[in-house]
Amino acid sequence: MSRRRFDLVVFDLDGTLVEHDEPIWKTLHERLGSDPDRRRQVIGDALAGRIDYAAWFAADLDMLGRAGATRDAILDVVRGLRATPGAVSLLHLLKGHGTRVAILSGAVDLLIDAHLPGVAFDAVHINRVRFDDAGRIAGGEATAYDLERKADGLRALAHEFRVDLSRVAFVGNGDNDLEAAEAAGFAVAWRDAPAALRAVSDVYEPGPDLLDLVPHLIGHDPY
Repeated sequence: MSRRRFDLVVFDLDGTLVEHDEPIWKTLHERLGSDPDRRRQVIGDALAGRIDYAAWFAADLDMLGRAGATRDAILDVVRGLRATPGAVSLLHLLKGHGTRVAILSGAVDLLIDAHLPGVAFDAVHINRVRFDDAGRIAGGEATAYDLERKADGLRALAHEFRVDLSRVAFVGNGDNDLEAAEAAGFAVAWRDAPAALRAVSDVYEPGPDLLDLVPHLIGHDPY
């Protein structure tokens, strides 16, 4: 077997590995009926730097809990989405070639449970929600790496796996993926990626099938 092209490939989740045209948190709030006025206030506070990301996440959970959201209700929303075509196959191909795969995402862990079961990710940094025995929201742990910190997450993963950044690829589609794309040795702007992300990435792939990335991430004869 020829030498693998990258030692680590890091993916965004929401809109990349899972098809979705808006952040999952926005969908959850709108579908489950949280207070829109409070939501706008919290978003404003977060974007203005008055609260940090962990406080934003905690406020999201509190708003959803007050709206009566349960694990089953959240799963009903999440299951209405689907894995991006080719996502599972691409991940298994990468693993089969000895490449580590990881997720850096500000989405929610239930997306992985619902749409990427059985994928042996080497690392996952994502928001995790806890539920009590009745299925009600009981808290959670915010990812340390979202918004402007995704590049820090990429560097942390490279350090953890003792991989030079030149051997790390990143695939994303959002405004918050920009710095991670700049930090990676190779970056793919996926599908509806904004112009700024396309500009700093090595390639832009419009989709719709993630197997289109095989020539970039594995090579032209991956099988």
